[in-house]
Amino acid sequence: MVQAGSRCRDDRLSLLGMTALVTGGTQGIGHAVVEELAGLGARVHTCSRNEANLNGCLHDWEMKGFQVTGSVCDVMSRGERVKLMDTVSSVFSRRLNILINNVGTNIWKPTVDYTAEEFSTVMTTNLESAYHLCQLAHPLLKASGVGSIVCISSIAGVVALNVGSIYGASKGAINQLKIWHGSGPKTILGVIV
Repeated sequence: MVQAGSRCRDDRLSLLGMTALVTGGTQGIGHAVVEELAGLGARVHTCSRNEANLNGCLHDWEMKGFQVTGSVCDVMSRGERVKLMDTVSSVFSRRLNILINNVGTNIWKPTVDYTAEEFSTVMTTNLESAYHLCQLAHPLLKASGVGSIVCISSIAGVVALNVGSIYGASKGAINQLKIWHGSGPKTILGVIV
C-alpha cells in the first residue's frame, strides 16, 4: 500500500494537510487530478453522476492508499451542488484548500440546430455549476486560510474550433470568471487543456 504523499520528491510539492474538491473526478482529466492531488498527500473529495463508477474509483484509490471520499452529484442541479458542498464542509470540518471545477459536457452540432434544452445543458454544466460552486466554496476556502480555485477550460474558449459554438462560449466564459471580494477582483485560475 502506498502512503499518501510518498510520491513527493521534496517537501515543496507536498500537499499533506490540504483538502481538495474535484468535480467529475472519476474519469479523464478529473481522475488524473484526483490521483495527483491524493498522491501528493491531499485529502480529496470528488463527485460523479454514476454511483457504480464512483464506487469503483473509490475502491481503487483506497487500494493505492489515497485519502479520497466521494458522493453522487449531478452538478446541473442547484440543489445537488448545495448538498455536495454541505458534504464537503462536513468531511473537511468546514475548511477547503482547493476547488477544482472540472465537470464539463458538449453537444456537437451546428449552431442553428441546438435546442433551448441543449443550450441550457451545456451552459449549466460548464459555466453555471462552476460559478455556483465557487460561491458555495468561498466560505470554506476563506476559513482554510489558503484557498485556490482552478477551473478546467479548453482551447475552444480562446479560439474558434469546430467543436460546437455553445461549448466554446461556455469555456470562454470560464476564462473570464473572477471573484470579487474585499478590495477588488481576484482571478480564478482557468486551466486551458
